[in-house]
Amino acid sequence: MFIYQTRVRLRDTDATGVLYFSEQFNFAMEAFEEFLKVRGFSLRELMNTPYLLPVVHAEADYLSPLMVGDVLEINMQVSKIGSSSVTLEYTFFDLTRRADAGKAQIVHVVVDKETRRPTPIPDFLRSLLEGG
Repeated sequence: MFIYQTRVRLRDTDATGVLYFSEQFNFAMEAFEEFLKVRGFSLRELMNTPYLLPVVHAEADYLSPLMVGDVLEINMQVSKIGSSSVTLEYTFFDLTRRADAGKAQIVHVVVDKETRRPTPIPDFLRSLLEGG
């Protein structure tokens, strides 16, 4: 499990000061980027490989509102590694109010940049994911 902390900013909220629904996915992707970085492989490096890692499925549940200034703890877990896909699960905890705030699941598929077709997860990426 990988743990990442961030703060809800004004730009993340709607007109009422509550987290805008799509921002939960942005926070999840931010945590994934940090996960790669902590393991010594930046998203930029991944973008310079012959592979892409598009999202093919995403779902989220919102359990309590997050407000401007709340400190958010995101727990990311690699829940499934297939031959060409990886499923990441995220839980969101509001450290300010000590409450579960939400959860998300995002599925990525490795595709070849040239053909845009699914391809087996390369060893370097599988190793990064299995280490988490």
